Amino acid sequence: MTMSASARPANTPHTATRQLHCACCGRPFVRPSTRGPAPLYCSVDCQKQMRVRSRVWSQRDDAPFGLRRAS
Repeated sequence: MTMSASARPANTPHTATRQLHCACCGRPFVRPSTRGPAPLYCSVDCQKQMRVRSRVWSQRDDAPFGLRRAS
């Protein structure tokens, strides 16, 4: 038996249980609340990791965007 679009409910609301994927590690996670913007990261560790990565990327000499270090 194959699943068709008509087998799913047509009025699926966007709720707090909507699954997202972490922008750092790609793991799926569930949005804890419908209030505010959707989170980008599944954990505080991933949030810190991305902050470190963006700081390192912006300091590279061959960075395609942002300020480059003065030599």
